Amino acid sequence: MVVVARPSKFIVFGVAFLLVPTVVRAAMDPSLINFAWALCGLPIVIRTSLLTVAVNKDWVTVRNFLSTTHIPLWEAEVEFGEVEGGGLVSDAGGKLDAGGRTLYVRRSWHDNERVVVTIAPRYGDESQRVYDELNRQIALHRAL
Repeated sequence: MVVVARPSKFIVFGVAFLLVPTVVRAAMDPSLINFAWALCGLPIVIRTSLLTVAVNKDWVTVRNFLSTTHIPLWEAEVEFGEVEGGGLVSDAGGKLDAGGRTLYVRRSWHDNERVVVTIAPRYGDESQRVYDELNRQIALHRAL
């Protein structure tokens, strides 16, 4: 299995850092509720670290936060969605206002069902790298 994209350690540690207040509260005021609340954050950190898009000889696996989808290799087609308008990154027509695009893996034999690749960012050059690498790995594994 070739992993095309996964979250950076910075993102995973950032999510874990958001749980520090709940852990400190459980340590400072030990009770069953505080301890249980602190433990609720552990699956969130684990699931964030497991976000991936990967390709093997049979499947393209898209693991989003709440779901994991296996798309047969011969059905998978990678595409960008429509250009989104500015939003929080907008600088009113400047270089950041190019708009973001969501990356999808389309199942061509199932009513063109599209699966969102949430690990690919909508803005910046990284989404293009994920798109190119995913297409390259699909073509490589189809050729095997």
